[in-house]
Amino acid sequence: MAANLLEKLRQMLLDMQHSGRLSDIEPGLYEDARAYVEKLKADYYGLKNPLESRAGSLIIEEIGSVTETVQEIFSIRTRQILGLAFQQMEGQYFDKEEARKMLPAEREMYGRIIDAIEGCRETLVHGGEYTFSSGGAAAALRDNDEVDDEAPEASGSERPGAPASRPIQSPYALVHIRSDMESFMGVDGRTYVLKQGDIVTLPENNADVLCEHDIALNIRLNK
Repeated sequence: MAANLLEKLRQMLLDMQHSGRLSDIEPGLYEDARAYVEKLKADYYGLKNPLESRAGSLIIEEIGSVTETVQEIFSIRTRQILGLAFQQMEGQYFDKEEARKMLPAEREMYGRIIDAIEGCRETLVHGGEYTFSSGGAAAALRDNDEVDDEAPEASGSERPGAPASRPIQSPYALVHIRSDMESFMGVDGRTYVLKQGDIVTLPENNADVLCEHDIALNIRLNK
C-alpha cells in the first residue's frame, strides 16, 4: 500500500469538488482505502504502548483522516449520481460519459433510485399502486445505449433478513450504514439486518435515530 494514499485521496476529493461532475476513479479505491486502514490498525496495535505514544496518536489521526476523506468522496459521488438520476427521470440531457464512470455498486444504486422515483410518482401523481423492484438499473442504462458493452450483473444476493421489496406506504429515508449493528424491527414491522457499507431505505423514524448515533448517514435528495 502506497504511503501517500491519504494525499492521493485528498487530491481526488479536491478535483471532484472543483469539477462538479462525476469523474473516473480507480475500481479498487474503496478496497485499497479499507486495506490501508486495516494496516494502520495493525500498526497501532503492534505498538508497545499505543495510547501513550506519539506514534499511536499519529496513526489514529491518519485513520480518521482516511476514513473521513473516503466518506466525503462517497457523499459527493452519491449526490452527483442523484443529480444524474433526476436528469434521467425528467427527460433532460443525460451525459452517458458520466454514467460510464460509475462503479458497479453505484450503477446498482442509480437504478434503485430511478425505480424508487418512478414508484413514488406513480403512487402520488397518478394514484396507482407500484411495487418497488431493482429493475430500474438495467432499464435506465439500456435507455442510454448501455454504459458498458455488457450490462452489470444483478446483485440478486440480498443479505438474509434484509427487507423484501414492497410498496412504500410511509416516509422512508435512503441511508448509508457506517458501522455494523444488531438486527432490529423497524416501525414498519420489518426486521432489518444491516452491516457497514449497506445503502438501504429505512423508515424515517428509525433512520433519524441511527443518524443521531452516527451509525448511519442520511443520503438526502438535495445538496
